[in-house]
Amino acid sequence: MNKRFCNNISVTKIDRIFCHAKFGSRKHCLRCQSRKIYTLNDSRFKCSHCGYRFKLTTNSVLSKTRLPLHQWYELLHWFNYEFTAHKTAKELQANQRLVHRCFQKIRQTIHDYEEKQTKQFVGEVEVDETYVGPKFRNRRKKTRDKYRQVNAVKRGRGAVKIKQPVFGLYQRNGTVYVKFVSDVKKKTLQDIIKGRIVLDSSVYTDTWKSYKGLESAGYRHRTIDHGEYEYVSKADKRVHINGIEGFWGYLKERLLKHHGIARNNLIFYVKESEFRFNNRHLTTDQFIEQLTKILVR
Repeated sequence: MNKRFCNNISVTKIDRIFCHAKFGSRKHCLRCQSRKIYTLNDSRFKCSHCGYRFKLTTNSVLSKTRLPLHQWYELLHWFNYEFTAHKTAKELQANQRLVHRCFQKIRQTIHDYEEKQTKQFVGEVEVDETYVGPKFRNRRKKTRDKYRQVNAVKRGRGAVKIKQPVFGLYQRNGTVYVKFVSDVKKKTLQDIIKGRIVLDSSVYTDTWKSYKGLESAGYRHRTIDHGEYEYVSKADKRVHINGIEGFWGYLKERLLKHHGIARNNLIFYVKESEFRFNNRHLTTDQFIEQLTKILVR
């Protein structure tokens, strides 16, 4: 694999970057936490206290990879700039399947990282749902005929049979959280709201019936009526859900460039967009540093 972004960075320096991402300011044993460790000739570490031997990739998603760390570091740059696996492989003159597997591993790690974050939303929170998936006319003829037979050719919330429902929460001037749901019924959506949003917060939604009852549940609930072409309340300019709808546009724009994603992998691409949006204020170096940390820790 030809290096492009890392031409001016030595392999030793890249190892130090991964070492800092793994341990922070001080190296320690992964088993007993002792700081009395030293480096072996094969670049592994050995603990003087318990004798445990380990590598920078031990206990991480990179533990079984054969790809050197400097090549992972190179791929992280291309991933940061949102290149597809096909285009990255072409630029690096590398195997496309290898690059695709690496990018998928990064996305799966991001998914696990985002799911483990205990995000509690407080203050002003916008709530909405959307559907992701290919347009009906872009599907295979056999699939189109099948959906016509079961009368599943609908738009909006009626598209639940042919598209994946996604529920999202957005804390204004903060982060977003998205989750795949089986349906957009009241119990499904309000269980997520009650588990993620602190009571007495201001919750802004549209007039979908599943959001009824949030006021009695302990939230300050305000609605915007899109059916009447209302997008910002005239009475109170703070009543709108333009933030979460802006994220839906951000998400779908990124999904579109992949020209079709397998349904089993769709969640990883959605969570990637969530991660990128939540870290949108980071510089390139800071974003890659964050990716490196979640890969090796």
